[in-house]
Amino acid sequence: MLTVADAGAVAAAGAVATDDSPATLVLGAVVAVLVARAADLHRPRLVLSIADDVPGLVVAAGAATVVLAGLGSAGLAVWVLALACLVLARTLVYAVTHVLRRSGRLGRRVLVVGTGPTARRLARTLLARRELGLRPVGLVGTGSGDPLDQARGLPVAWLGPVTRLPRAMTETGVDAVVVALGGPAGDDETAAVEGLLATTADLYAVAAWFPPVRAGARHPRELVDGIPVVRLHSRGAPLPVRAFKRLVEVLVALAALLVLVPAFTVLALLVKAETGGVLVRRPVVDEGGHETTRPRFRTRRARSVARPGTTTSITISGRIGPVGRILRRTRLVALPELVWAQLLRLRYAGGVPVARAPSSATPPRPNETQVDAGQLTR
Repeated sequence: MLTVADAGAVAAAGAVATDDSPATLVLGAVVAVLVARAADLHRPRLVLSIADDVPGLVVAAGAATVVLAGLGSAGLAVWVLALACLVLARTLVYAVTHVLRRSGRLGRRVLVVGTGPTARRLARTLLARRELGLRPVGLVGTGSGDPLDQARGLPVAWLGPVTRLPRAMTETGVDAVVVALGGPAGDDETAAVEGLLATTADLYAVAAWFPPVRAGARHPRELVDGIPVVRLHSRGAPLPVRAFKRLVEVLVALAALLVLVPAFTVLALLVKAETGGVLVRRPVVDEGGHETTRPRFRTRRARSVARPGTTTSITISGRIGPVGRILRRTRLVALPELVWAQLLRLRYAGGVPVARAPSSATPPRPNETQVDAGQLTR
């Protein structure tokens, strides 16, 4: 559906803004579709977000405009119109898909492998948010725990241990599985995942505790209620496809940075003037259970407080200024994280899946302390 929508949008824009022949318009539409596919805009996805697609659509519209300009009389107006048509067409497709998923007419039945906190939370989220397109019908137990403990409090039925996964898939009629282990994978879990990779079933996985099997992700991960989920494949894309994909993703990242960097620079100057600093590092735990940090704008001015009876002082966070309040209310406090994600995408384009900042990132709490390295002074 997205392929037809993108091709039709570019062809319509060219027909309105130029007098080119139908063959030229078709060629421009084909180029736009190829670039959009290389930019991962046609991948199967759970979370539908037009905002995430805009950088790729900019590049796709630009590629189509270059083709039309080389073979016809296209100009900047064609690029603007093609981009607008692409955004409009995708918005309509996403709206229809969202309605069909919510109504139950479009969606897939899946099994969730795991009964730990992550698997339970993911199953509850998929049941509550039907617009994601996956509907759990059962959970499969893992590990050597008591089956009664594993089955207690589950949002859907417990279908037995992981060794019974093939039979459970046959009985429930599902063709997709989500692996969300709650601990290190054992031999049974590894064998089950290897068996899934050898079938035509679609395999989704949460990166934490995933068994070491020969599988790779062709597309970036998606965040489902803060849980990173990625679709795995047993084989990677051919070398020419990876090379073309890398070129397109570099262009997409550059297009995103052209928009983000000027905004980041202006906001960084305002933050510097108000707080005396620019960035803070927010500690988080990634999907693999490792502690890491994410950059965010500083919203509090640091102030020094002397320790009674000593010659040392410690720098703590002060009050929030007007700029800080605006950043928190508009969620622009997470803009540095978006810039960092695009820089990573530029570095690992076509290779390692890049973690994108969620559009619904939660701003810091009003009483959250913000500290920088080196704030302890003598």
